[in-house]
Amino acid sequence: MFRPAKKPRRKATRLALAMGGAAVLILVLWGARTTRVGRHLTGDAPEGSGGVRGFAVGQPGFGPATRVAATSPRPPPTPEEVAKEVAAVLSSWRNAILEKDADTVVRLDLTFLEEPEHYAAALVDSARTDSNERVRAFSTRELGKFARADLADLFGQLLADPSPYVRQNAAWALGELARAPEGRVAAESALAVLRRVNKRDPAGDVRSAARGALDRLH
Repeated sequence: MFRPAKKPRRKATRLALAMGGAAVLILVLWGARTTRVGRHLTGDAPEGSGGVRGFAVGQPGFGPATRVAATSPRPPPTPEEVAKEVAAVLSSWRNAILEKDADTVVRLDLTFLEEPEHYAAALVDSARTDSNERVRAFSTRELGKFARADLADLFGQLLADPSPYVRQNAAWALGELARAPEGRVAAESALAVLRRVNKRDPAGDVRSAARGALDRLH
């Protein structure tokens, strides 16, 4: 007797949430409730929100040259396209900081660390020129995580920022350069200003950060 072939069972898929708890602990920053996760980053981002359409945050290869669920091979993006996408990501970064959206800040932190070559220049501009001191401070700290020797002069300059939050993170970032020999050499250009900050800065947290950086660099 003919029997129809059994239909294959559909396998249920579930998203792993292993990173959730650890990520949120990083930024309990402001003591405020976070907004909906990924609000600025998913394909349903509202118009005008500064969101990045077509990206899936946390997936391998997330960045200005990668789109999710591409149906056919695409040519490499043009410099103009890359610049536009980087600007959109930085806009989401800024919005998340201002809105105290810790989940999005953590997710973008991972994105920057995965592809620093795409975002370093934009973060430098943010650290130098953003009108909001908290945005400048967060961007300064993000750059410090790169531990790049070529950023030593920038951190030295940011020790003169009017915001103590920026100065504190700039001092910390100089200490991070001690992770590599070339970083130690580059940081020598900022040792004099670090010592001055350690003695004279009016903010205790800034003096403490400068002292910690000097200890690491010696």
